[in-house]
Amino acid sequence: MRLKRRWVIKNSVREAPAELIEKLSLSPLTAGLLAQRGIKTLAEAKLFLHGTVEDLSSPFLLKTMEEAVERLAAALRRKEKILIYGDYDVDGLTATALLLRTLRPWNNGNILYYIPKRLGEGYGLHQENLAKAVKHGCRLVVTVDCGVTAHQEAEFLRSKGVDLLVTDHHEPGEVLPEAAAVVNPKTTPGYPGGELAGVGVAFKLLQGLAEIIPEVREVLWKNLDLVAVGTVADIVPLVGENRLLVKEGLKVLGKTENPGLSALLDLSGWAGREITPGMISFGLAPRLNACGRLGDPAKGLQLLLETDRNRARKSAAELEELNRKRQQIEEKVLKEAEEILSREEPGQAIVLGSENWHPGVIGIVASRLVERYYRPVVLVALEKGKGKGSARSIPGFHLYRALAACAPLLEKFGGHEMAAGLEVAGEKLTAFKESFAEVASSWLDPEEIGTPVLEIDEVTALEDLTVELAREMAALAPFGPGNPEPVLACQGVKLLSAGTVGKDGRHLSVKIGNGVVSRRGIGFNFGSWQEQLPVGEEFDFAFKLEEDDWNHHV
Repeated sequence: MRLKRRWVIKNSVREAPAELIEKLSLSPLTAGLLAQRGIKTLAEAKLFLHGTVEDLSSPFLLKTMEEAVERLAAALRRKEKILIYGDYDVDGLTATALLLRTLRPWNNGNILYYIPKRLGEGYGLHQENLAKAVKHGCRLVVTVDCGVTAHQEAEFLRSKGVDLLVTDHHEPGEVLPEAAAVVNPKTTPGYPGGELAGVGVAFKLLQGLAEIIPEVREVLWKNLDLVAVGTVADIVPLVGENRLLVKEGLKVLGKTENPGLSALLDLSGWAGREITPGMISFGLAPRLNACGRLGDPAKGLQLLLETDRNRARKSAAELEELNRKRQQIEEKVLKEAEEILSREEPGQAIVLGSENWHPGVIGIVASRLVERYYRPVVLVALEKGKGKGSARSIPGFHLYRALAACAPLLEKFGGHEMAAGLEVAGEKLTAFKESFAEVASSWLDPEEIGTPVLEIDEVTALEDLTVELAREMAALAPFGPGNPEPVLACQGVKLLSAGTVGKDGRHLSVKIGNGVVSRRGIGFNFGSWQEQLPVGEEFDFAFKLEEDDWNHHV
């Protein structure tokens, strides 16, 4: 089922700064697209189009970074035992791997790691695991992608004489845990780097460390592929530092020296190709996530740390099998959720729970339900009276704040604007469902529900769709949240032909024209639309402009 979309035309050309058109020889459309992204001066445009990691802001703009770097450097000098405490998602796995691969040359054998299991332990620090680290003689615990609300755990470590260094990007509470340092962009108002992922914050820590230990820099740069994978997988805005890190990290990933990432690229069929964020989102990330969703996330981390290519290929094959199993479970949960929704009105928000659902896949299913019903979705897997939930949202509805409004009914919760996790007692699920629905009803306009918006950057003439324009737009990549791939539209053009291509006629192939020029296009997974499109009629078409690599046409 494909939802109808409400077109909103932004008219990018109207915002085009003359300076960018003249000094950078850009088309008014491309200059306008930059302006819409907040890029309006010549310096900003040059940084956006040509910036590298050399242009990253100083890590010491982040609060307590100096304390964090000094404590970490001291631990490395003294060969102290260090525990890296991560998270089970791709952001947490890559952040953990980044620290381990970068730091081990300076303290090999004395750096341990722990990744909590999604099933059984759940997100965040756990005192029993920290107690084991203390028993093993760890003098410093460094968190990645977690820890910013771990007050009790911080106090436990302090009572044992162990320092805690928190690096995180999640929403902090009003009071931070007592630690040697808490590095989080959200605790530094006005930080110019934007909304970093957990792996991005870990990168900033190492960037700061390189100021004290210069040799760290070369090792860190070689591991930018991990930063790109984790940043894209965590769906943070690809603007500011995130975009620079992903842009440079994709280059490293395309020729990666990491045997684990190389094996995953081989499995995905993308070895030797120019890597895009989409390849991470739909190829690498699901495979790395599969082990954490169904079992032990440490398997994914071990693959990222592997040094032997044969062992890496074997481990990647195991993740591939887990991912297939995950897909089967996911389809079963989706089918059951759809059956429930067929019997009840979704309302402004969807909240469903079941004892039959696997907690490792409900986040993915929630995302798919958002795509189908276009409203906030919370799915809860119930077991023995306790529920673990995953929530996904639509633009304009801040999930973390919505859950905060329902906090009295929840055991715990955390997350971001678009994705969050929660725990709720089974007997309170109905009350939570009602409370969450009330929040959605009061915060969301009914027009925002059910009909997603398709933002059109500009309506243009068919003859203006040139290879030169396609190349200009390609320079705005990498695309993702906050920096979407431009969408153009042509109105009142004639459909000259329509056919299908691909396996089972899955994709739609069209030729459109206006009596002066014609262009070809392809609609991936739109093959079923062929019979609904009468050839010879005039239509309004929305599309993304790309250069055909084979014949260099658009």
